[in-house]
Amino acid sequence: MNKDYVVITGAYGGLGEAMAYRFAQAGFGIVLLGRSPEKLKALETDLQKHTDVLSVTCDVSDWESCVKAHGLIEASNLSVKILINNAGITYIHRFDENYDIQKFQNLVLTNLNGSVYLTKLFLKELLSKKGSIINISSVIGYAPVIGRTAYAASKFGMEGFFSVLAAEWEQKLHIMMVYPTFIATHIRENTAGKQEVNEILTPEVVAEHIFKAFQSKKERVYIGKTAKLSKLMYKFFPKLYVHLMRQKISKNL
Repeated sequence: MNKDYVVITGAYGGLGEAMAYRFAQAGFGIVLLGRSPEKLKALETDLQKHTDVLSVTCDVSDWESCVKAHGLIEASNLSVKILINNAGITYIHRFDENYDIQKFQNLVLTNLNGSVYLTKLFLKELLSKKGSIINISSVIGYAPVIGRTAYAASKFGMEGFFSVLAAEWEQKLHIMMVYPTFIATHIRENTAGKQEVNEILTPEVVAEHIFKAFQSKKERVYIGKTAKLSKLMYKFFPKLYVHLMRQKISKNL
């Protein structure tokens, strides 16, 4: 019987790598997708000590690159059971006259379009296996955070797209949205000011939560105290949430 594989975008980032090791530990084969062939190869070499691995260079923001990557995976005759849309970049800047529209466009292409592209390409196979799509969202996917207009647009976009997709394929496809508190990764490097709202979680802790939620076939998982508190506060006390959030981070932009 062929081993089931997990496709992970943004695979060599902190969370992507942690998820690769966690799913490998559970016996899955791993397909690593990312833009840097050198980083992919380094991770593939180490991960091969634990499971079967295929690494494929792919820029998820580019449709043709995704099509090419999917073709290579398909030609390898792997049984893809799970797609993890993890690739993401950020841009932290107040929306003003100095706001960089090019960075906004690049972010949406990567975070939102990339998840749509890979979902489109793997959808038929995932449906045939009653597989899973795991989407890495954020606190910013349901509550505002100052300076993150672009990131919020991409994560709210994912929320809308995958909620409709789940309704269209109810009972035939497991879709899980993951809302972690800020994670200790490289995504916010080269940005000014204090970049987090509260707690910082390690990628390994988040990966473990994601794996357990996948096993339970959850549809939504909120990871960390900040994620859970923000959800409740913004739902029931939106003005208070915005006031506290502005006090916490606006002075750092």
